[in-house]
Amino acid sequence: MSFKYELKDDGKTMEVQDPIYGKIEIQPPYSEIVLTKEMQRLNDITQNGFSVYDYPGLENNERLSHSVGAFYLMSQMIKHLEKELQRYDIFISKDDKDMALCSMLLHDIGHGPFSHTCERITKYSHEKRTTDILLGDTEVNKLLKSTFGTKKLKKIASYIAEIDDKEEENRETKNSFTKLLKSLISHQLDADRLDYLVRDSYHAGITSGIDYKKLIQTLGISVDNNQEYELLVDKKGLASIETILIERFQKYRDIYFTKSALLLESVFSKVLEIYRENPEAIDAELPEAFKKFALNPTNLSLNDFLDVTDSAFLEAFGIMKEKAKNPVLQYLCDMPKVLADFQDLENNINAETVKRKLKDIFGDRDFSNTLSLISNKFKIKLYKKEESLRINFGNFHKDLAEATPHLIRPEEYLEKDGLFFNPEILRLELGMTPEEFKPYREELKVMVNELNKKPEEFELKYIINQSQQLSQDSILEPLLSNGFKIVKIKSKQNDDEYFDTRDASLLTRGGSLRIRKLTQDDKQRYKATYKMPTAVGEVYSSREEIELDLDKPSIEELKEKMQQKKIEVDLTEVLTTPLLNAVTQRRDLILEKNGVQVCLSFDNTKYKNHALNGQMAEDSMIEIEALGNVEDRVMLNEINSILQSNIQGLQINKQSKYERGIQKTKEEADKIKWAKKRESATKKKSLSEPEELEL
Repeated sequence: MSFKYELKDDGKTMEVQDPIYGKIEIQPPYSEIVLTKEMQRLNDITQNGFSVYDYPGLENNERLSHSVGAFYLMSQMIKHLEKELQRYDIFISKDDKDMALCSMLLHDIGHGPFSHTCERITKYSHEKRTTDILLGDTEVNKLLKSTFGTKKLKKIASYIAEIDDKEEENRETKNSFTKLLKSLISHQLDADRLDYLVRDSYHAGITSGIDYKKLIQTLGISVDNNQEYELLVDKKGLASIETILIERFQKYRDIYFTKSALLLESVFSKVLEIYRENPEAIDAELPEAFKKFALNPTNLSLNDFLDVTDSAFLEAFGIMKEKAKNPVLQYLCDMPKVLADFQDLENNINAETVKRKLKDIFGDRDFSNTLSLISNKFKIKLYKKEESLRINFGNFHKDLAEATPHLIRPEEYLEKDGLFFNPEILRLELGMTPEEFKPYREELKVMVNELNKKPEEFELKYIINQSQQLSQDSILEPLLSNGFKIVKIKSKQNDDEYFDTRDASLLTRGGSLRIRKLTQDDKQRYKATYKMPTAVGEVYSSREEIELDLDKPSIEELKEKMQQKKIEVDLTEVLTTPLLNAVTQRRDLILEKNGVQVCLSFDNTKYKNHALNGQMAEDSMIEIEALGNVEDRVMLNEINSILQSNIQGLQINKQSKYERGIQKTKEEADKIKWAKKRESATKKKSLSEPEELEL
């Protein structure tokens, strides 16, 4: 581990060699706190859990060094704020400084194995566990009580987490620095956050742009008439704060919420569950601390909790990898191999969809509890209003959210989730030998590739053949039974006139010029639209597009806009009258699943081709369009999978409505043409045959 220190000649003063800040000198009683059994335990608790598999340097990033680093930053903040307060002839007492420094040094003493992973398994926060340690029968409790007394010990604990202390609640707090000092412990700009962002970057091998020295120099204090103190940051430090906000977002996205962290936290939990179901299925003795934790994680005594560290788990996993009788448990304990074998299912595919596909491959087997599919989700609110930080602009102050509206959106969360599939676990669960399983591996590979195929289009289109006699309910049913729900229904009519050049260059390239008369709720409006794919055949996925709202049906405004954008279409050759008219009766249903909305439309369209003497044709189609951003379009893959597996003969349509209308009307014209030819041929044949005589 990275925590290194030496004691000076007095045997009490500690000199720490820190990779971030260099030499840190820690005087007693703080040095004595660092040496307590409960604090030294943090030397065997990694800071970033399973992200170490993505950033190996994080293996040396343990909680004790972070605690000392945060303590050092707190001391520097207090020194600077003391100078600021001297302008008001106000001084921070030694007691207040002691309370703040002790709280920062001790703020993470309640972390368990693999840090936040432990919290999610035990369902017990590290802040609450910290107060249990500080107020319980522990070595650090005895030291703090003998040094500061019971009242101050409770105050230290209250700085870290809420505790039930009526006496403290009723105490006179005038001239107290409690609010100010607490803001340095838990705030948008606290010493804890500042240290872990810089420290985690260092160990991950990522350069940090945070200048903690400059930032501390911008700290200030506001004092009102009631001697209430509030932490401020001078506007000169705003750029530094923005760097912190950006880096914090990046750390969660790229380090804390990695694929390894998402996946292996779930694997870790599954290992404990399997062991808990049959603890006798190990041909070796496991560490006692691990066994107590694994068998009863949500009801651990304080002593049992303090006995367990990362090493106990790593040792236990190593033993089970070799000695477990359960082949799945044995496999799961080899985390590097597990991580390498799991495959991402990337496109918002849900586990039930994959299980149905597994049934298609393996027949009538129960995959409801398969461990070959693992999902997990991390979620954090990056900005909390209760931790608001105010920026000093001289004559007025702004909340941080107001000062950085381009960066902070208080209502938003950062979320990351994942679904992973492991064919090797499936093989072990099915009890197949590698040779028996070999024929299935290729099918599973095809399945994963198909599920991960990115949607190439903005929308899906299906042709409904009249012979299928599909009702709207029969199409909706499989979607609704797979978690989609209808949130809105509306109906409208689109009356589209399509124009082309005299040589049909728009149509042949998949483009179009269109005037649309849209009727909805007895209201009408007009739109002019130009579309042209940037590559042959890519009608939707990559295209130039211009759309204008119009007061009256006219294509002239659209032509002007196209000329401004230097669109390469010979506008002088555009037909003066429409080539095709398409009138569509449309019923739109807004469907939602997991916060993603799609619009499913049932279209009945009547086409009229003016180039074919007004030839008519009719068509029925389904259109499905994702309403969110690009990432949300992956939901189209799931919808396609559901519809294709539940509705026989459903035909995907790759054509634009323009191309479809030309084709359908031509088909109808050809039918009429051939019918007339057959009729003519029949007449000629009947005329050439001799009449039979009646006897």
